[in-house]
Amino acid sequence: MKGIATNLFELLSNQRLTRFVMPVLSLVYTLLYVSAPTFPPVWAENIPLPVWKTAIGLIGLLCSCLLYWSRQSPLLITTMETLLYLGLSFATSDDSFLIPLVGALYFCVCLSPAPRIAAGMGEVAAAVSLVTVSMHAGHMLFLEWSARMAVITAVVAAAIAVRSYRIRRKTQQREEQERIRSEMLARQRDQAVSRAQVAGELHDSVGHDLTTIIALTQGFADSVEIKELQEVLTDINQVARDGLADTRQAVRTLVRGHGEPRQESDDDGRRFGSRLHTLDELDTVIAHARAAGLAVVSTETGHQRHDPRQDNLCFIISREAITNTLRHASDPSAIVISRDYEQDGTLRFSIHDDGHGHGHGPALADRKPVIHDHQGVGLKQIGEQCRLMGGSLSCGPSENGGWTVEAVLPGTSEKEGNAHD
Repeated sequence: MKGIATNLFELLSNQRLTRFVMPVLSLVYTLLYVSAPTFPPVWAENIPLPVWKTAIGLIGLLCSCLLYWSRQSPLLITTMETLLYLGLSFATSDDSFLIPLVGALYFCVCLSPAPRIAAGMGEVAAAVSLVTVSMHAGHMLFLEWSARMAVITAVVAAAIAVRSYRIRRKTQQREEQERIRSEMLARQRDQAVSRAQVAGELHDSVGHDLTTIIALTQGFADSVEIKELQEVLTDINQVARDGLADTRQAVRTLVRGHGEPRQESDDDGRRFGSRLHTLDELDTVIAHARAAGLAVVSTETGHQRHDPRQDNLCFIISREAITNTLRHASDPSAIVISRDYEQDGTLRFSIHDDGHGHGHGPALADRKPVIHDHQGVGLKQIGEQCRLMGGSLSCGPSENGGWTVEAVLPGTSEKEGNAHD
């Protein structure tokens, strides 16, 4: 029963539906009235019946049209319907034109503030009482007046019930929106706390360790006289300094983002770092790999367009692949990096190492994909950024042994330029 009542209130509170229902009912009643064998009153005996019915039909059509606009000005339409009801009733000596009047009153009670509701109800009650008193006498007067007042009361009660239902539903919707907003703020607060904790750990642990490495390598390099050893220590010191700079920038980025919602990607494509890298920095990574004993060959074909986002992702993928070779490959001796720039600006590049599955590492068949298991910047996370950019990233064992990372990165500078024009 409760479900039926809820569905009924939902139906009545649908103003788009009731906006058409009321005028249609009024129009149907007008058509039925006009189609009946109506005789004009005494004062209109000289008016032909077709003309008389046409006049009544046009006035009924006007009442229906006015009901359609009751949502915009409920009290004004109620006043106009009241005047038309009085005019029709006295002109035809018939007090049965009640549907347009109670329809206008329904909208007035549903949509108007309390003072206008009282004014509308007063107008309708006064008009109906006046017409009833003028056309009935004796015991029929009370019966007719009671019947019409009962209709008006029922319409007002239904309108008040629908109005209360709409107010309660809006209140529930606001409460639900407020609850969702509170939950979202709570999640953002938890994320901010989590970022603050990560920033603190980076600053206290990684920053301290890198600072110690810098100090130790700097002191050791100053104390030895072997040139080759000094060069190795200088490279280690520079790598540690670069790592410390990136760590500090990452900490600043985390702290700065405490009050901001997390986004999928920044406008400049910087998701995994605090700045955009250039391909010139790749030479430093290659130099470190060579210093570690790897033969690195880098080739480039096509016309490089120096796309910032493309260059940044190319550097990040190359650095990650080289690092994974150093950390995971078994006895690698060479890395081949090839970049091919197509005419539309798309970059296709691959990184291949010749590591094998015996010696100090696991067998090739047992090796896992070169993706870090920790929540850092691994190829899995970088692949997400490639897909957001419209490209792709894949990695796996090669047919001739070793491991290959391949990526396709579309150009972005020209598209962004056109978007801003």
